Amino acid sequence: MKAITSLPLLVMLPTAVLAQEQEQDWIDNLLTELGSSETINVEDGIDWGVLPGPFVNPEQGFGFGVAAVGLYAPSDWVETTPYSTVAVKSYVSTSGSYGLGVENRTYLKGDTLRFLADGWISHAPGYYWGVGRDAAENSNNKTKQQAQILRVTPKVSYQFLPETYATIGWDFQRYTDQESDGPLLMGAALEDSISSAAVLALEYDSRDFEPNPESGRLLSMEWASYREAFGSDNNYDRVTLNYREYQRLSPDSILAWDVYGQGVTGDVPWYAYSELGSDKRMRGYYIGQYRDNYQLSAQVEWRHQFNARHGMVTWVGAGNVASDVDGLFDRSWLPTAGIGYRFAFKPRINVRFDFGIGKDSSGFYFHINEAF
Repeated sequence: MKAITSLPLLVMLPTAVLAQEQEQDWIDNLLTELGSSETINVEDGIDWGVLPGPFVNPEQGFGFGVAAVGLYAPSDWVETTPYSTVAVKSYVSTSGSYGLGVENRTYLKGDTLRFLADGWISHAPGYYWGVGRDAAENSNNKTKQQAQILRVTPKVSYQFLPETYATIGWDFQRYTDQESDGPLLMGAALEDSISSAAVLALEYDSRDFEPNPESGRLLSMEWASYREAFGSDNNYDRVTLNYREYQRLSPDSILAWDVYGQGVTGDVPWYAYSELGSDKRMRGYYIGQYRDNYQLSAQVEWRHQFNARHGMVTWVGAGNVASDVDGLFDRSWLPTAGIGYRFAFKPRINVRFDFGIGKDSSGFYFHINEAF
């Protein structure tokens, strides 16, 4: 009896294996056509790859994004220097949002000189609850708003001590065509607005590769001074502190953690308050629902690699916003937790799919490189 029942299984097994192999070959062929590879070839310039993918998050609803990711080596590149990277990203979503951006990281002179430049132009419909945690948790405050946004942030970093960099840069933001359907945003708040700042930063950075660190530490402090002298409509200051650490637990696992604090003071426009939630930290929250003069958050993430191509992460974290530093500890913190899948599109360049859960909200994110 067992022989009779096993015969169909023996007949079907090769067919199932063959189908699985054909499906795997089809996927591998498609990824190869898009630029996926297990090696990097920069002899002819930039080694490009194209990555399409869906996302669902609290701000934009369901959307689809495409990223062209390139790795390249400047003329003075040596093997001890990370490859430079450039990414061209675009997206559209059901909320009516769309955007196009460029992110570049160039490492020169043995990584003693860095040129970092981000640029984004986007249409961003969304919601605004006001400033403060009480405002964020009052559903009656939920106000529709939209704007056309242009942001450019070029920076240059110079290594003056081992693994220690001084940075100077510029942060430019322009909000135009602003609209709102409620009294929380009206009048002068909806006029065209420019924020322009000189940026100074000091950081210790021993990470082995910024897009996907496997070891090292980052300690950074950045001050942005928005002034009329630099073309800004408002005079205010922003200070950002960040600490990240990466520890290998085993050949296949890494423990990473991140502590992030930010404060803004002065004549702050509504869109420039410190916002909780993004694809990098406090994943699962609507960006900007919780906003105030100060924020503080922390997260711990476990990263596991199953093989050369596939991996996963899981994280827990918490954060808060307040009008002053002491207020950050006066109320219970907002939690975040989640899980993600990683696919190595190129060596050390991961595609990430993250699902984050927050307080009364959640989000699914599609991005390139690690969250931090």
